[in-house]
Amino acid sequence: MERFKGNLATYRLQLLMPAFFEAPALDGMLKVERAAVRRHFFLRHGRLVGESSSEPMEHLGQVLVRLGILDATRAAAAFDAAETAGKPFGTVLVERGLVSKARLVEALEHKTREALFDCYGWESGEVEFRPGLPPLGPAVELQLGLKELHRDALARLREWKVFWELFPGPDTTFQVYREFAVETVSAVEEHLLHLAAKGATLSELLAAAPEGPLHGARWVLRLYRRGALTPRRPEGPKVGEATRLADLLALARGLVEAGRYEEAVSVAAQVLERAPVPEAHALYREAEVRLTVALADEVLELDGRLYFEPLPRPTPASLTADDLYLYAKLRGSRSVREVLHNAAMGELAAYRALRRLMDAGIARVMPDNSGMPKRRTKTDPYGTPVYVPSPSGRGLG
Repeated sequence: MERFKGNLATYRLQLLMPAFFEAPALDGMLKVERAAVRRHFFLRHGRLVGESSSEPMEHLGQVLVRLGILDATRAAAAFDAAETAGKPFGTVLVERGLVSKARLVEALEHKTREALFDCYGWESGEVEFRPGLPPLGPAVELQLGLKELHRDALARLREWKVFWELFPGPDTTFQVYREFAVETVSAVEEHLLHLAAKGATLSELLAAAPEGPLHGARWVLRLYRRGALTPRRPEGPKVGEATRLADLLALARGLVEAGRYEEAVSVAAQVLERAPVPEAHALYREAEVRLTVALADEVLELDGRLYFEPLPRPTPASLTADDLYLYAKLRGSRSVREVLHNAAMGELAAYRALRRLMDAGIARVMPDNSGMPKRRTKTDPYGTPVYVPSPSGRGLG
């Protein structure tokens, strides 16, 4: 492929990317630039092996903190030490034992995926491809399949399309109905409800989400589906849709009565993507609560018994970006229930992601009498006990 330069208004990434993974021997650098944000993606043999960004929010230290891999105080101290020593930040983290190389790679891959997904949504700016891969220096080389990244990026675009079709725009404000979020509300949801009650706009709610706009959008959508948030100027069903909505409501009602809660949640959500129908909100809440109760015992059984194998490189194509994000969050937590309950993707979606991790053999359940070595701890140079995994797997925390 020859050197190429164009405008994103004409050459969107979703149109260009297939050319990169359909020619697996391709090596080169893809530069995507909009206003002050400039990102470089390094490609080798159909894989994304490195990324750099001028966006301050994408600094590795912040990514590690958001994933729960490292606390902010240690991240700042390590960054200062790296600057003083003239060493890469990641090198200092590994040398000091603050972050294992495997966890560092997880964070770098997450950072790279999210940067690429963000570029897929750009409708203005410049895109350029230069054949030939420049020296990457001491950087950790990643192994992210372009085909899988393209699949997940298109899924993100569809997710955003549904979201923005549902709400009038970033200036949308909401009516708050706390009675529909009493039992299942999380700390993030409570914060968003508080802001919405004070008149915060949709863009302000998205900006307030601690893990970024995508997660904020997912929280807002969940609150909307439960009926806890509704747009102040909601659009009703389009002409000709009333009959279709009635059929979907009847189907959702029947699924709840039959105990098929997972399907009922999906159908009620389809109705709510078209209009804020009160009965659909009620059916969604009922199905979600009953499904959560049905899963509670199984999730409870996993607490304290779930351990993780290192991610193979490259990762299995069956796993999505959300699955890998959940994997990183679970490894940084001692409670499966807490992670699933507080996942922006929703408890049901998080449970499905966990099942895919288990099906892939990456998340495993430790039998009660497995004969596995007991967890051992040591003290790191900072005097804090840390978990030393047994050779066969990695534990929570």
